[in-house]
Amino acid sequence: MKSLYLLRHAKSSWDDPSLNDFERPLAPRGIKACKLMRAHLRKAQIKPNLIVCSPAIRARDTYNRLAQALDKDTKVTFEKELYEGGSRALLKRLRQISHTVNSVMMIGHNTGLEHLAFALTSGTETESLVRMRVKFPTLALACIEIEGDEWSMASPGCARLADFIIPRDLKEEKRRKHLLSD
Repeated sequence: MKSLYLLRHAKSSWDDPSLNDFERPLAPRGIKACKLMRAHLRKAQIKPNLIVCSPAIRARDTYNRLAQALDKDTKVTFEKELYEGGSRALLKRLRQISHTVNSVMMIGHNTGLEHLAFALTSGTETESLVRMRVKFPTLALACIEIEGDEWSMASPGCARLADFIIPRDLKEEKRRKHLLSD
C-alpha cells in the first residue's frame, strides 16, 4: 500500500495587487494555520518519503513552515506541473514516481488537488469523503491510501480517503484541549 498526502497551500494574501498570482505570499491567517498543521503532522507522524511542491511562493512558504515536522532526509522537488497542471497532469506526475517510494506529499493548488483526490477515491464513500466534497479549503490535507505497490497503477477509484483534515478542525481540537486543561 502507498500513502499519498494532498495538501493545498495555506491561505494567501491579496494585499499587494501588483503581485502576479505566482508571487502571492501567505496571509497572516495562513501562517497561523501552518502552525496548527505542523503540530498535526508531528502528532500523526506523517513523514512522506518524497514531497513534490508547486514552485509558487505561497506553496513554497507553506512547505517551509511545515518542514520542521518532516524528516530532514525527505527529498523535496519544486515542479511547475503542480502550479499549472490540473488533476490529469498531477496523476501523470504521480504515476512517474518510483515504486521504491512508499509515501508522497503533493503541495499545490485547487482545483487540481481536489479533483485528483475525488478521482482516486471515487466509490469509497466515507464521512471524510463527504466532508471533502463540501469544500477543499486552503491548507486542507487529504490522506489517501492507494492499493498496490506501484504508483504507475494509480487510477480513478484505486484508493481510499483515510482522513481529511482542515485547519478549522485543528483549531477546534486545540481549543477543546485547552478547555479540558483548565
